[in-house]
Amino acid sequence: MKNKAVALGDKVEVSRLKFNTNDTYKNEKVYVSIIQDINDDEIIISAPVKNGKIIPLEVGASYVLSIYTNSGLYKCKSTVKNRYKKKELHMITLEVKSPMEKSQRRQYYRLECILPILFADINEDTWSEGLIVDISGGGLRFTSKRKMDANTILKCKIKLNSNDEVDTIELKGKVILSDIVDFEATKYETRIKFNISNEYREKIIKFIFEEERKRRKRKKGL
Repeated sequence: MKNKAVALGDKVEVSRLKFNTNDTYKNEKVYVSIIQDINDDEIIISAPVKNGKIIPLEVGASYVLSIYTNSGLYKCKSTVKNRYKKKELHMITLEVKSPMEKSQRRQYYRLECILPILFADINEDTWSEGLIVDISGGGLRFTSKRKMDANTILKCKIKLNSNDEVDTIELKGKVILSDIVDFEATKYETRIKFNISNEYREKIIKFIFEEERKRRKRKKGL
């Protein structure tokens, strides 16, 4: 496989391809795995696990691979070539059947995290504190002690740690939903949709994929 963006340890989503009544492909269930090896036109992954059970992908069946790399999301079609066991790990060899295509869907990939955020109504100067619980290139979700009205435009300040450098970003977003999640602590969860430049969006996406890669390395003990 000639795409240098794809590397060992990258997260991959595997979705089954089936024909519908119009003889066109459609995506079915999605399973998550990790790339264990790459050989020419083959990608070797650990067998997906769901609810504690190994998912034995069918040999000869076609699947779409969505690979989360350090430089973004890539997609391709593949066919299961074989299944085998290496030590205690169940492995699956997938033969790549189409060119790797970069997908813009990466901006909607959400990273679960805990990050501080300062936010205020666009028309106010009083800032409130909150904690981001997930973030994507399209928006974020945070908790705080303040309830915000839907459609309110917020100005926000967040700090992203990328390559050991802290980047402070000021952005705007529209409140989609704000609901109480903890009555005792009077804590609200607020979702916002970004209204930002492509430059800031790319900074956020870069942070997300770098953080994902760091977590995979820590999980593997590298």
